[in-house]
Amino acid sequence: MVQITEQPDEQTKVVTSDEILSTSDVTEDEVSSWFDTVTVNLDVKRVAIISDIHSNHVAFEAVLEDMKNRQYDAVISLGDFVGYYTHPNEVVEKVKEISNVNVIGNHDFAVIEPEEMLYSTLQAAARKALDYNKEVISESNSAWLAKLPMKIKLITPYATATLVHGDPVTIFGYIYGNTEELFEASIKKALDFVDTDYLMVGHSHIQGHYSNGSGKTYINPGSVGQPRDRDPTAAYGIVDFEKGTHELIRVPYAIDVVQQHVVDCCLPDYLATRLERGE
Repeated sequence: MVQITEQPDEQTKVVTSDEILSTSDVTEDEVSSWFDTVTVNLDVKRVAIISDIHSNHVAFEAVLEDMKNRQYDAVISLGDFVGYYTHPNEVVEKVKEISNVNVIGNHDFAVIEPEEMLYSTLQAAARKALDYNKEVISESNSAWLAKLPMKIKLITPYATATLVHGDPVTIFGYIYGNTEELFEASIKKALDFVDTDYLMVGHSHIQGHYSNGSGKTYINPGSVGQPRDRDPTAAYGIVDFEKGTHELIRVPYAIDVVQQHVVDCCLPDYLATRLERGE
Protein backbone atom coordinates (compact mmCIF):
# COMPACT_ATOMS: atom_id res chain seq x y z
CA MET A 1 0.00 0.00 0.00
CA VAL A 2 1.02 3.63 -0.33
CA GLN A 3 3.11 4.95 2.53
CA ILE A 4 1.33 7.91 4.12
CA THR A 5 3.55 10.65 5.49
CA GLU A 6 3.08 14.17 6.74
CA GLN A 7 1.53 16.86 4.55
CA PRO A 8 4.13 17.78 1.92
CA ASP A 9 6.22 20.87 2.56
CA GLU A 10 4.69 24.24 1.71
CA GLN A 11 7.10 24.49 -1.20
CA THR A 12 5.11 21.74 -2.91
CA LYS A 13 1.55 22.50 -4.00
CA VAL A 14 -0.72 19.45 -3.84
CA VAL A 15 -3.85 20.10 -5.88
CA THR A 16 -6.07 17.07 -6.41
CA SER A 17 -8.34 16.34 -9.35
CA ASP A 18 -11.41 17.06 -7.21
CA GLU A 19 -10.05 20.48 -6.27
CA ILE A 20 -9.38 21.31 -9.91
CA LEU A 21 -12.87 20.25 -10.96
CA SER A 22 -14.51 22.16 -8.11
CA THR A 23 -13.39 25.45 -9.64
CA SER A 24 -15.59 25.00 -12.73
CA ASP A 25 -18.83 23.45 -13.97
CA VAL A 26 -17.19 20.81 -16.17
CA THR A 27 -17.53 17.10 -15.47
CA GLU A 28 -14.77 14.52 -15.22
CA ASP A 29 -15.69 13.12 -18.63
CA GLU A 30 -15.57 16.59 -20.20
CA VAL A 31 -12.15 17.35 -18.75
CA SER A 32 -10.79 13.95 -19.73
CA SER A 33 -12.00 14.48 -23.31
CA TRP A 34 -9.65 17.45 -23.64
CA PHE A 35 -6.61 15.18 -23.53
CA ASP A 36 -5.94 12.68 -26.28
CA THR A 37 -5.00 9.14 -25.28
CA VAL A 38 -2.27 7.56 -27.37
CA THR A 39 -2.45 3.77 -27.71
CA VAL A 40 0.86 1.90 -27.63
CA ASN A 41 1.20 -1.84 -28.27
CA LEU A 42 4.22 -3.62 -26.78
CA ASP A 43 4.96 -7.33 -26.76
CA VAL A 44 6.57 -7.35 -23.32
CA LYS A 45 6.23 -9.29 -20.08
CA ARG A 46 8.18 -7.14 -17.61
CA VAL A 47 8.69 -3.38 -17.54
CA ALA A 48 10.83 -1.05 -15.46
CA ILE A 49 8.97 2.11 -14.41
CA ILE A 50 10.69 5.40 -13.62
CA SER A 51 9.29 8.85 -12.85
CA ASP A 52 10.14 12.31 -11.56
CA ILE A 53 13.87 12.34 -12.28
CA HIS A 54 13.85 16.15 -12.14
CA SER A 55 17.27 16.80 -13.69
CA ASN A 56 18.94 14.79 -10.92
CA HIS A 57 21.32 12.81 -13.12
CA VAL A 58 23.29 11.44 -10.14
CA ALA A 59 20.22 9.65 -8.77
CA PHE A 60 19.25 8.57 -12.29
CA GLU A 61 22.65 7.01 -12.96
CA ALA A 62 22.37 5.08 -9.67
CA VAL A 63 18.97 3.73 -10.70
CA LEU A 64 20.26 2.76 -14.14
CA GLU A 65 23.15 0.92 -12.53
CA ASP A 66 20.73 -0.99 -10.30
CA MET A 67 18.52 -1.79 -13.29
CA LYS A 68 21.43 -3.70 -14.85
CA ASN A 69 20.84 -6.38 -12.21
CA ARG A 70 17.11 -6.71 -12.98
CA GLN A 71 15.16 -8.45 -15.69
CA TYR A 72 12.83 -6.32 -17.81
CA ASP A 73 11.84 -6.02 -21.45
CA ALA A 74 11.11 -2.29 -21.70
CA VAL A 75 11.28 0.97 -19.75
CA ILE A 76 8.29 3.20 -19.04
CA SER A 77 8.87 6.82 -17.97
CA LEU A 78 6.05 8.77 -16.32
CA GLY A 79 7.29 12.31 -16.78
CA ASP A 80 8.97 15.22 -14.97
CA PHE A 81 12.36 14.61 -16.50
CA VAL A 82 13.35 18.22 -15.80
CA GLY A 83 12.96 20.81 -13.06
CA TYR A 84 14.30 21.18 -9.51
CA TYR A 85 17.92 20.20 -10.20
CA THR A 86 20.77 21.04 -12.52
CA HIS A 87 21.26 18.54 -15.34
CA PRO A 88 18.20 18.44 -17.64
CA ASN A 89 20.17 17.64 -20.79
CA GLU A 90 22.01 14.69 -19.30
CA VAL A 91 18.73 13.27 -18.01
CA VAL A 92 16.72 13.78 -21.20
CA GLU A 93 19.49 12.38 -23.40
CA LYS A 94 19.67 9.23 -21.29
CA VAL A 95 15.88 8.84 -21.20
CA LYS A 96 15.77 9.09 -24.98
CA GLU A 97 18.37 6.34 -25.12
CA ILE A 98 16.84 3.82 -22.71
CA SER A 99 13.10 4.48 -22.38
CA ASN A 100 10.53 2.90 -24.69
CA VAL A 101 7.36 4.71 -23.60
CA ASN A 102 7.18 8.24 -22.17
CA VAL A 103 4.52 10.70 -21.00
CA ILE A 104 4.98 14.38 -20.24
CA GLY A 105 5.04 15.76 -16.69
CA ASN A 106 3.94 19.15 -15.39
CA HIS A 107 7.53 20.42 -15.01
CA ASP A 108 8.33 19.26 -18.55
CA PHE A 109 5.25 21.11 -19.77
CA ALA A 110 6.18 24.22 -17.77
CA VAL A 111 9.61 24.32 -19.43
CA ILE A 112 8.20 24.30 -22.96
CA GLU A 113 4.82 26.06 -22.71
CA PRO A 114 4.80 29.59 -24.16
CA GLU A 115 1.99 30.91 -21.93
CA GLU A 116 3.70 29.71 -18.72
CA MET A 117 0.34 28.57 -17.35
CA LEU A 118 1.76 25.73 -15.27
CA TYR A 119 4.89 27.66 -14.39
CA SER A 120 2.79 30.24 -12.56
CA THR A 121 1.20 27.57 -10.33
CA LEU A 122 4.53 26.40 -8.92
CA GLN A 123 6.22 27.62 -5.76
CA ALA A 124 9.22 29.94 -5.75
CA ALA A 125 11.96 27.30 -5.47
CA ALA A 126 10.45 25.27 -8.31
CA ARG A 127 10.16 28.36 -10.52
CA LYS A 128 13.78 29.29 -9.84
CA ALA A 129 14.88 25.80 -10.87
CA LEU A 130 12.71 25.89 -13.98
CA ASP A 131 14.23 29.23 -14.97
CA TYR A 132 17.63 27.56 -14.87
CA ASN A 133 16.39 24.46 -16.72
CA LYS A 134 14.86 26.65 -19.44
CA GLU A 135 18.15 28.48 -19.79
CA VAL A 136 20.38 25.43 -20.20
CA ILE A 137 18.19 22.82 -21.92
CA SER A 138 19.09 22.25 -25.56
CA GLU A 139 16.74 23.03 -28.40
CA SER A 140 16.56 19.39 -29.43
CA ASN A 141 15.73 18.19 -25.92
CA SER A 142 13.08 20.87 -25.49
CA ALA A 143 11.56 19.81 -28.82
CA TRP A 144 11.54 16.17 -27.66
CA LEU A 145 9.66 17.10 -24.48
CA ALA A 146 7.13 19.06 -26.51
CA LYS A 147 6.17 15.97 -28.52
CA LEU A 148 5.45 13.74 -25.52
CA PRO A 149 1.83 12.59 -25.04
CA MET A 150 -0.11 13.35 -21.87
CA LYS A 151 -1.82 9.98 -21.56
CA ILE A 152 -1.03 6.55 -22.96
CA LYS A 153 -3.01 3.33 -23.01
CA LEU A 154 -0.44 0.56 -23.06
CA ILE A 155 -1.56 -2.79 -24.47
CA THR A 156 0.53 -5.93 -23.96
CA PRO A 157 -0.39 -9.61 -24.51
CA TYR A 158 -0.69 -9.98 -20.73
CA ALA A 159 -2.23 -6.77 -19.35
CA THR A 160 -3.20 -3.20 -20.14
CA ALA A 161 -2.11 -0.03 -18.37
CA THR A 162 -3.05 3.63 -18.30
CA LEU A 163 0.08 5.78 -18.10
CA VAL A 164 -0.17 9.40 -16.98
CA HIS A 165 1.97 11.72 -14.90
CA GLY A 166 -0.66 12.80 -12.38
CA ASP A 167 -4.27 11.66 -12.32
CA PRO A 168 -6.13 10.15 -15.30
CA VAL A 169 -8.75 12.91 -15.41
CA THR A 170 -6.94 16.25 -15.21
CA ILE A 171 -3.46 14.88 -16.08
CA PHE A 172 -1.52 17.08 -13.63
CA GLY A 173 -3.78 16.80 -10.59
CA TYR A 174 -2.49 14.76 -7.65
CA ILE A 175 -3.71 11.39 -6.51
CA TYR A 176 -3.11 12.14 -2.86
CA GLY A 177 -4.50 12.32 0.65
CA ASN A 178 -2.79 13.34 3.88
CA THR A 179 -4.31 10.40 5.74
CA GLU A 180 -4.35 6.76 4.69
CA GLU A 181 -8.14 6.86 4.30
CA LEU A 182 -8.09 9.96 2.06
CA PHE A 183 -5.20 8.64 0.00
CA GLU A 184 -7.01 5.33 -0.52
CA ALA A 185 -10.20 7.14 -1.52
CA SER A 186 -8.27 9.22 -4.05
CA ILE A 187 -6.69 6.10 -5.53
CA LYS A 188 -10.02 4.23 -5.69
CA LYS A 189 -11.65 7.11 -7.55
CA ALA A 190 -8.79 7.23 -10.06
CA LEU A 191 -8.96 3.46 -10.62
CA ASP A 192 -12.71 3.66 -11.21
CA PHE A 193 -12.06 6.10 -14.02
CA VAL A 194 -9.70 3.88 -16.05
CA ASP A 195 -10.57 0.81 -18.13
CA THR A 196 -7.17 -0.90 -17.86
CA ASP A 197 -5.64 -3.46 -15.51
CA TYR A 198 -3.08 -0.96 -14.22
CA LEU A 199 -2.95 2.75 -13.53
CA MET A 200 0.67 3.92 -13.41
CA VAL A 201 1.39 7.46 -12.24
CA GLY A 202 4.10 9.64 -10.73
CA HIS A 203 3.75 13.28 -9.61
CA SER A 204 3.28 12.78 -5.85
CA HIS A 205 6.85 11.46 -5.45
CA ILE A 206 5.41 8.89 -3.02
CA GLN A 207 6.14 5.28 -3.90
CA GLY A 208 3.28 2.84 -3.40
CA HIS A 209 0.69 0.46 -4.78
CA TYR A 210 -2.97 -0.40 -4.26
CA SER A 211 -5.31 -3.05 -5.70
CA ASN A 212 -9.03 -2.39 -5.61
CA GLY A 213 -10.11 -6.04 -5.50
CA SER A 214 -11.70 -5.81 -8.94
CA GLY A 215 -8.63 -6.51 -11.00
CA LYS A 216 -7.24 -2.98 -11.15
CA THR A 217 -3.92 -1.96 -9.61
CA TYR A 218 -2.46 1.48 -8.90
CA ILE A 219 1.32 1.78 -8.98
CA ASN A 220 3.45 4.82 -8.30
CA PRO A 221 7.15 3.95 -8.69
CA GLY A 222 8.11 6.97 -6.60
CA SER A 223 10.59 9.63 -7.60
CA VAL A 224 14.07 8.95 -8.92
CA GLY A 225 15.30 12.47 -8.26
CA GLN A 226 13.33 13.86 -5.31
CA PRO A 227 11.52 11.31 -3.11
CA ARG A 228 8.92 12.72 -0.70
CA ASP A 229 8.06 9.69 1.41
CA ARG A 230 10.72 10.32 4.08
CA ASP A 231 13.07 7.87 2.36
CA PRO A 232 15.83 9.81 0.55
CA THR A 233 16.91 6.91 -1.67
CA ALA A 234 16.01 6.99 -5.36
CA ALA A 235 12.84 5.06 -6.24
CA TYR A 236 11.61 3.05 -9.19
CA GLY A 237 9.66 -0.14 -9.91
CA ILE A 238 9.44 -3.35 -11.93
CA VAL A 239 6.09 -4.77 -13.05
CA ASP A 240 5.62 -8.30 -14.36
CA PHE A 241 2.50 -8.21 -16.53
CA GLU A 242 2.59 -11.94 -17.18
CA LYS A 243 2.65 -12.93 -13.50
CA GLY A 244 0.64 -9.96 -12.22
CA THR A 245 3.35 -9.04 -9.72
CA HIS A 246 5.48 -5.98 -9.06
CA GLU A 247 8.49 -4.86 -7.05
CA LEU A 248 9.07 -1.36 -5.68
CA ILE A 249 12.78 -0.66 -5.40
CA ARG A 250 14.99 1.88 -3.57
CA VAL A 251 18.56 2.77 -4.52
CA PRO A 252 21.02 4.86 -2.48
CA TYR A 253 22.98 7.52 -4.32
CA ALA A 254 25.43 10.35 -3.62
CA ILE A 255 23.02 12.99 -2.35
CA ASP A 256 25.90 15.22 -1.26
CA VAL A 257 27.08 15.50 -4.87
CA VAL A 258 23.68 16.77 -5.99
CA GLN A 259 23.54 19.17 -3.04
CA GLN A 260 26.87 20.63 -4.12
CA HIS A 261 25.54 21.04 -7.65
CA VAL A 262 22.63 23.05 -6.23
CA VAL A 263 24.97 25.32 -4.28
CA ASP A 264 27.44 25.74 -7.14
CA CYS A 265 24.71 26.46 -9.64
CA CYS A 266 22.67 29.16 -7.87
CA LEU A 267 19.51 27.30 -6.86
CA PRO A 268 17.76 27.70 -3.46
CA ASP A 269 19.37 25.79 -0.57
CA TYR A 270 15.97 24.28 0.20
CA LEU A 271 16.24 22.11 -2.91
CA ALA A 272 19.46 20.64 -1.50
CA THR A 273 18.36 20.09 2.09
CA ARG A 274 15.05 18.45 1.21
CA LEU A 275 16.91 15.64 -0.58
CA GLU A 276 18.52 14.32 2.60
CA ARG A 277 15.15 14.35 4.37
CA GLY A 278 13.27 12.64 1.53
CA GLU A 279 10.62 15.34 1.40
